[in-house]
Amino acid sequence: MACYQWRSRAVMAALIAVSLSACVPMQRQRAAYTDLCQSEYSFKVPGPQGETTLTLEAYLYDHAISYDPSRYKQALFSIPYVNGPEAKPEFYVQLIAYNKNRLRPSRPGKKGEPAIPVIYDSRQAYVTLEDGTRVNARPELFLGTLTYDFPIPDMKYARPSPYDINSDEVHRRIPKLTNNDDYGSVYVIFKTPRFTENAKWTIHLGEMTVAGQKVAIPPMPLCYHPQKEWIGIEPLMRP
Repeated sequence: MACYQWRSRAVMAALIAVSLSACVPMQRQRAAYTDLCQSEYSFKVPGPQGETTLTLEAYLYDHAISYDPSRYKQALFSIPYVNGPEAKPEFYVQLIAYNKNRLRPSRPGKKGEPAIPVIYDSRQAYVTLEDGTRVNARPELFLGTLTYDFPIPDMKYARPSPYDINSDEVHRRIPKLTNNDDYGSVYVIFKTPRFTENAKWTIHLGEMTVAGQKVAIPPMPLCYHPQKEWIGIEPLMRP
């Protein structure tokens, strides 16, 4: 028995030594960036079965791309899309709106609550910059890609305002890497290339019309996240 225990300990020690030798500490760094101070909002609204909860999520980045060290940068978006240094990117905000337990059209056969129309008009939206100037949003809302949470820079995927952002058309389009894998999104576009990691902006989206009632969306200030450094464990062998 003693010999068996000694061999088990020896094997375990060897496995631990091999595991540790395959990993080394690596300096990791996340660059400074600016993000929304709050990304999720809830509202009590009337529905077909009485009062229900409407959720509005807002994002500036596809946070699901965790393997990309530059994930806190927006994807290049411009109309028309131009490759090269002459392309001027436009700032965008991703919106995901849905009523509680909403039927998900991307998952046929599943049960859920009927959709409540959420009518939104991007022509009311604007951003207040650091110097107090305003940048108005484009009058169209854009649908996103089916891979990442990025708007498609093509007018074929633009929808004129006002538009139902809780429609089946929106919620059938769920990217593979996304901030919300249950519901789709639309994008409000602001024609400005000035968004940086030091931006001190406030986003004003205005209001939504939900079941015939006006629902005000609170102003969305931005918060600064400084550069962060830490030590991580990096495998020597990569897949």
